[in-house]
Amino acid sequence: MIDGLLTELGKKVTERWLTLILLPGLCFVAALWCAVLLGHSHAVDVAMLIQRTRSRLAGTGGDAVTVVVTVAVVLLVAVAAAGLARLAVGAMERLWLLERRGRRVTWPGRRLALVDERVRAEYHGLRAALVWPRLWSLLEEHQRLPVQQARTGLDTAATTIGWGLLYALAGCAWWPGLLIAVGLLIGGATRARRCAHAYATLVESLVDIRQGELALALGMELPHGLITADEAGQINARLHKGGPDHPVRRRRLRRPGA
Repeated sequence: MIDGLLTELGKKVTERWLTLILLPGLCFVAALWCAVLLGHSHAVDVAMLIQRTRSRLAGTGGDAVTVVVTVAVVLLVAVAAAGLARLAVGAMERLWLLERRGRRVTWPGRRLALVDERVRAEYHGLRAALVWPRLWSLLEEHQRLPVQQARTGLDTAATTIGWGLLYALAGCAWWPGLLIAVGLLIGGATRARRCAHAYATLVESLVDIRQGELALALGMELPHGLITADEAGQINARLHKGGPDHPVRRRRLRRPGA
């Protein structure tokens, strides 16, 4: 049984490595190869690409060591490119959370911030950022799946944007790369909007329908079936644990005589 589980896990890891890292990386290496051999003036000349590729390969001598080194370099460049594209996940998250004059600068960021605003308005100041991690821990695995899929979609969208930026660099020497970059950037941005909306809607919905379970887990009852101003204040104060919004902390921060 354990051998079967390990085998299945190995298959999934291999599939993810192939689909998320190796294949996209090799496609990008191919674009770089076209940029080096063709440039802008002969960007779509397939015959020239074949001819020059054959010429380059013939120049290596075809010995086994050269072939192995060439394959290794191609794989390393492909993996490195995939790593650079994955770096866009963290960069895009910081961009989505970036604020200017108290307002998120991107649509996904504004949609995610709207969750906290809507929860505060509906439940008398309840902080979604405080209750969400605790609410998440109460969910069963199958209940987490839709949220995880939406969150993974955001990561995939950010990675797609990262590939778009890399292809834009290749496009500086090979104009079809610019077309690919535009398609990836538009696709990534569109998916980011869709997944941010789905993720925010799911989080808000779980706060709506699971607040009773959260209150019970915190040792509180909801006499009215919903979180009122009293319960919201208690939950915020308890979960904030002395932070700047905690009532006790606020009193300590006030100047004497204020």
